[in-house]
Amino acid sequence: MRDPVYKYRIVDYDRSVIPNRFLAFLDEGVIDEVDWVARSGRSLGHPGWGWIYHTVLMLLDDDRDNVAIETGTNVGSTAILVAQAIIDSGRKGVLHTIELDPDIHAEALRRFDLAGVSSVIEAHCGDSLKVLPGVIAGVDEIAVAFLDGNHFHNHVVSEFELVVDKMRPDGVIIFDNTGAVGEGEEDPRVNGALRTIIRDHGGNVVNFPFCSWYTPGIAIWQRQPFADMEPPVVGSFIPET
Repeated sequence: MRDPVYKYRIVDYDRSVIPNRFLAFLDEGVIDEVDWVARSGRSLGHPGWGWIYHTVLMLLDDDRDNVAIETGTNVGSTAILVAQAIIDSGRKGVLHTIELDPDIHAEALRRFDLAGVSSVIEAHCGDSLKVLPGVIAGVDEIAVAFLDGNHFHNHVVSEFELVVDKMRPDGVIIFDNTGAVGEGEEDPRVNGALRTIIRDHGGNVVNFPFCSWYTPGIAIWQRQPFADMEPPVVGSFIPET
């Protein structure tokens, strides 16, 4: 694996820009990865938090029930932002978030209460590949999915293929840790999974390489930018990085 890169998470910023006060409190005074993992978990941090919040806010339709999906709850930092966007929008919505570890799941539940967002979150504990089919069967469509659990290639692709058929044409799937870190025969992780997804499913991808931390990068996938357009041709590919 390539050496870790931590420099793209910004720590010297005005915490008032964080949309949720509890999360802003958790991030106050952090200076390095040891601090932020201890306080807000393995979350993407600033400026990614604001990007997630505003992206979700702009996807919520006043005329529909808005469903968000997250895999990899961890201690709940990103889920808090997604839920805060739903609350602030005043529109109907719910976030289904899935965490594998029971102890971490319990801590996330505690933090959801402290952050004041529990009312719009349904938290599930278990393997995302086992939990997702039941969650997806109970919803008509998905506005946004944030796939941030297991980062190995096959798992990421499997999660994508579970949610993609329920995505709105203008809905988005978000991926964290998109940088290329695998070398040689190593698993290509999220970066390789995105290449496979574009090759096999088409769609449009925008990658933001200089945010988050190890592995840096956030990407957003959308089937088609306008619902009345024909789907894009499958076979486009992300260039090597």
